[in-house]
Amino acid sequence: MDLTPLLPQVHDDVSQGLLLLSGVRLVLCLGSRSQVALLMGTPARILAAATTAAEGLALVREHQPSLLLVSDRLEAGCGVDLVVQVKRSHPEVRTLLVVSQEHRLALIRAAVRACCDGIVPESRLLHGSGLQALRTVLGGGVYLDRSLVAALRVGQVPGGDERLSARERQVLERVMQGLSNPEIAGDLMVSVDTVKTHVRNVLLKLRVRGRIQAVVTGLQLGLVDWPQPGGTR
Repeated sequence: MDLTPLLPQVHDDVSQGLLLLSGVRLVLCLGSRSQVALLMGTPARILAAATTAAEGLALVREHQPSLLLVSDRLEAGCGVDLVVQVKRSHPEVRTLLVVSQEHRLALIRAAVRACCDGIVPESRLLHGSGLQALRTVLGGGVYLDRSLVAALRVGQVPGGDERLSARERQVLERVMQGLSNPEIAGDLMVSVDTVKTHVRNVLLKLRVRGRIQAVVTGLQLGLVDWPQPGGTR
């Protein structure tokens, strides 16, 4: 594939991505040593890098990063298993998973169930999805590329759109945008406890366990819209 026409966009995306990463404590766990080398040559604040799942987990435990950038294919181990372990023991660490094996839906579903914060196909990185995923995850939101939603069909509930109240839909929209419970409360002019109740009701009604699963289901059912490209949230 001739990528020459994409070069101006890629250059702009890289520049914006580096600005987003400014000050972010980043750990890399990628199966490609060339990708690691390229990223290590940028001004991003990379605390450590590895190419195996076991080393990646050890580095997360040692450095306590704010973001883990991980690929599904590693030299040893599985990137999805690493996400599951990190989210289990260090839920505060934001995780962005790059998948090269988009057909392995069971693994991607496992990452969703583990509350991975962002999942983007490698094939979409040069088409704006990489920047959008990074912006959304660092902004506190959850990101699942459009190309994966229809295939995953995670937690779909027939008629689910009719079961959510108008207020619950508003809360779900703001969860998609990456707002915290206090931010949602301020935006909707209600108490934080009220927001927590709405979030809990959304999870129950959509029969999901976490926010990213709620967003995936909401996207499938048309309850929330995709963030506009170039938005801050």
